[in-house]
Amino acid sequence: MIDRGFVKWQPFNSLIPLKDTIKDIEREKKCGKPTLFPEEESILNESLIDAYYAKDIITITYYEAGKIKDVTSTIKKINPNSKTIELGCKLVLSFHQIIHVSS
Repeated sequence: MIDRGFVKWQPFNSLIPLKDTIKDIEREKKCGKPTLFPEEESILNESLIDAYYAKDIITITYYEAGKIKDVTSTIKKINPNSKTIELGCKLVLSFHQIIHVSS
């Protein structure tokens, strides 16, 4: 019997085509950012300001990295200079990321 010495363990990588398929599916899931009309932007701004002063819990739909996400929280701070919103869940969103606001 021949001594092979210490052989490093390497996983059996038979699922390489599956990895490529999964990456293709993830790329297909990504979508483009929806465009908003100026009227829709003004309605969003008004509803954000109303929710900020009323301290209401709102659901914000926003676009990030090719995906549309939802978050439910209160608005902690609105910064008009940097055009960002800080939420109670310590998430900071830019105005141009926000797609929809509902209470």
